[in-house]
Amino acid sequence: MKPTRPSIASANRPRSGSFANLLDQILDDESALDGLAFAYAELPAPERRALAQAVLEDAGNPTHALIAFLAVEDDPSLRQRLAGLIRQQGRIVRSAWLDGTEADGAACLVQSVPGLEPEALLITWKGSKVKHIEIKSRSEIEVDAAGPTVTLAKVVEILTPLVWQHIRSGQSLPDGVERFGGFFSVG
Repeated sequence: MKPTRPSIASANRPRSGSFANLLDQILDDESALDGLAFAYAELPAPERRALAQAVLEDAGNPTHALIAFLAVEDDPSLRQRLAGLIRQQGRIVRSAWLDGTEADGAACLVQSVPGLEPEALLITWKGSKVKHIEIKSRSEIEVDAAGPTVTLAKVVEILTPLVWQHIRSGQSLPDGVERFGGFFSVG
């Protein structure tokens, strides 16, 4: 029988402890960060929550680890919690462009977290119906395709009913679209 180990949640370590040093080293090594994420995925839900909290408290910059955890997390409530922690810690920068009207057009929602490549959600619509939704990295977006920059509120005001109608009609959304939920959150 395996000896029991202390729960991550009950560990009481200062920020300058060995776990913090290990985290700082892991976050600079992509393969080690992948290993941390896969180890996280094997833990039961309470310990995954505790590990995320420990990373939040101990890592110099917890954003990359939290994003790695989000990539492997299946539990919807834990995914929501991780996304919230990333928003709080990651200083996500958001921008948007819009080309067209409420009836016909295209929009792009771009977000970036420091240290990671920006990503974009592109949506096109015609006759007030979504025709195409796609996620791209910032480097994949053609500069010529970018329309004028407008306020996020204006773009979201136009996109919200379009996307809602798209979902209600049973249409699919691309994998990873939940990462853009912050654009549509209230408050």
